Amino acid sequence: MNQGQLVPLIKTVHAATLIEMLKHFEADIYPLLKTAGLPEDILQTHHEFVPESPIKHLLAMMAERADPDHYGNLLRTAIREYFIPKMLRHLHNPKSIGEAIEQMQTAVQHDSPSAKVSLEYFNDTPWFCRHKPKEVSEGFLWAEIFAILFLIEFIRFASKTQWQPGCIAVQSPNADKLAEILNSPDTVLYSNRSLAAIELSNDLLAMPFNLPVRFTPVDKQANDPKPLSYVETVYLALAPYLSRQALSIQQAAVLMNTSPRTLQRRLSGENTSYKSIRENIMLATACQLMENRQYSLTDIASELGYADIAHFSRAFKKLTGFPPKDYRKRFRSKEQPLANSSRE
Repeated sequence: MNQGQLVPLIKTVHAATLIEMLKHFEADIYPLLKTAGLPEDILQTHHEFVPESPIKHLLAMMAERADPDHYGNLLRTAIREYFIPKMLRHLHNPKSIGEAIEQMQTAVQHDSPSAKVSLEYFNDTPWFCRHKPKEVSEGFLWAEIFAILFLIEFIRFASKTQWQPGCIAVQSPNADKLAEILNSPDTVLYSNRSLAAIELSNDLLAMPFNLPVRFTPVDKQANDPKPLSYVETVYLALAPYLSRQALSIQQAAVLMNTSPRTLQRRLSGENTSYKSIRENIMLATACQLMENRQYSLTDIASELGYADIAHFSRAFKKLTGFPPKDYRKRFRSKEQPLANSSRE
């Protein structure tokens, strides 16, 4: 990761949509989730985000199990039926396709806080651009293909045509798989570029943009995503893992596509440490679970990956100064007593 760059994240609900695609290739998806680096309970998790890196691995693994044409059709269907409708909720009555693209620059950050798209002009020609630090990997290639297909499907939806771009630029060193999916002999592909982009035209940008009749956008006041700091994105990336099991800094670095040394250095620069983040996530998750009457302290200790309740109690007391049983009593004392109250 470059200095100042946020940890790439994706909304868990969107990741779940891609995970559902696994069922087209394997009856038992859980070994593949583990291989990709995703928590087994990802489809039941309450966490808002997961790190982007395991999702890229997942896209590459699915690509290994299908021919490009079939896989491309699956991705397009998911984009049209799920991802674009979700994106539209963050647009506010754009009058033209160009204006809709401008609004997308903010809209995409709701789903991936570090993502960036823009409308750029090169030699007076408009290009719809996706900005990402370049990698040479199958995961990056398929994430890039997904992004290109999303941009194309968005323009097709907006223009109500079967539009294809005249030119596409990709960062990956080879565009053969994208060419197979597009199956468009008239589209010129450029590989090994500094960013991914599709060529547009001023006439296309000026076309009217019509939202569906039944479409209801979110409140404009809530439309701007909250800016996140680097440490906040580390918390969000690791919470689905650290709240369920011990995770070494080496494993955490892999999830965030960086090195342990770089992770340590960046956290130190933010006056924190990996140990502190791990303890705070554990504490927050423990408190949340203790506020749920369905969980006993033994259940919670097991859920957090402790060998037994004694280990969990010692860790909790070390962080808070009092045992978990006292926290639960304090929390319940603020509630109305319930008949047959739950277990300790």
